[in-house]
Amino acid sequence: MSKISKPVCSPVRAAYIHIPFCQRKCAYCDFASCAGKLDLLPAYVEALLREIRLTALFSETGKHQPLDSVFFGGGTPSLMHPADLSKILTALADSFGLSPKAEITFEANPGTLNGVRMREFRQTGCNRISLGVQTLNPGLLAVLGRLHDAETAIDSLRQAEAAGFTRISADLMFGLPGQTLADVESTVKQILDLPVNHLSYYSLSLEPGTVFYAKYHERPELLPDEETERAQYDLLIAASSAAGMEHYEISNSACPGERCRHNTVYWRAEPYYGFGAAAHSYVKAVRRGNESNLNTYLGKIAVAEAPFAAAVSVEEISRPEQEQEFMLLGLRLLEGVSAGDYHARFGSDLWQRFAPEIERLTRRGLVEKYDNSLRLTKTGLDLANQVFVEFV
Repeated sequence: MSKISKPVCSPVRAAYIHIPFCQRKCAYCDFASCAGKLDLLPAYVEALLREIRLTALFSETGKHQPLDSVFFGGGTPSLMHPADLSKILTALADSFGLSPKAEITFEANPGTLNGVRMREFRQTGCNRISLGVQTLNPGLLAVLGRLHDAETAIDSLRQAEAAGFTRISADLMFGLPGQTLADVESTVKQILDLPVNHLSYYSLSLEPGTVFYAKYHERPELLPDEETERAQYDLLIAASSAAGMEHYEISNSACPGERCRHNTVYWRAEPYYGFGAAAHSYVKAVRRGNESNLNTYLGKIAVAEAPFAAAVSVEEISRPEQEQEFMLLGLRLLEGVSAGDYHARFGSDLWQRFAPEIERLTRRGLVEKYDNSLRLTKTGLDLANQVFVEFV
């Protein structure tokens, strides 16, 4: 294999921890999560600790870079006991090292924790919280199958600030059945008056196997049309920008200095560990996906003696594929892909490597060259999937 074709391997500085437990499955959700089964949470935490320690064995030198980002996602991580989260952070610190200024995020659903519990999570070292608000419209919350109401969501955001969190993110959804532009405007205006310095906004996606898929897949007329959905998206960007946030990624805006460091790892195609059922990792140019069935995952880890014992999918990412992913993921960022960063990663020229793709996309008005970077135009932002397909 020639030198130019070798995969590029960077040190791992991020870890994702999947917590698959929920109180109830939402009607639109296809994430690897299960309602109830909280009696398995203690065994699950022990499995996570074992998986973390085994993964630490996966190193040619026995040394690791301290983690700069840890993200607890789900599911509903806020159903955990703070002491268990603290055990996991300790295991990560002991196994890989944890930077003193690491970003440690956990996702939470409004109503699953009170002010006391939030303070306990803050005391574990978690310094960023992401709350799944989705909407403040009572009717839409009921349609989504959310357990909280608008008042609870608002109160949770205020309690997060009172508990000492200075980095608070809210998730919102648009394109929901029956949702109007006025609904979106009302929600985002209320959220931006609260102590929120990061906003994520996602359009509804109908995923096979969900309640929403069965209900709406053959009835698209029950959902907002494409023009209305685009107007809702533009409104979210405009409102957050007017509030001083920067639209920095297709689905994310943040106040200065408040970008999500962990998700930026994904968008920059950097390596990361993944722990837990259904978690994915990307280490040394190999992408692995863990067993998603909770009981099967627990069984595999219980008898594991080697790293990645719960992996059920393994994909080696070739050098050309890494280059393509660097482009595809990086173009999600509004600043685009820097030719300098590309050269630092791969030792070659971005403009030559992707000259045909860039020429086609530029001719269609979907991308533009700016300050030695390639970025989406406004039209490209609206038609991003047509851009991404060029790099698949």
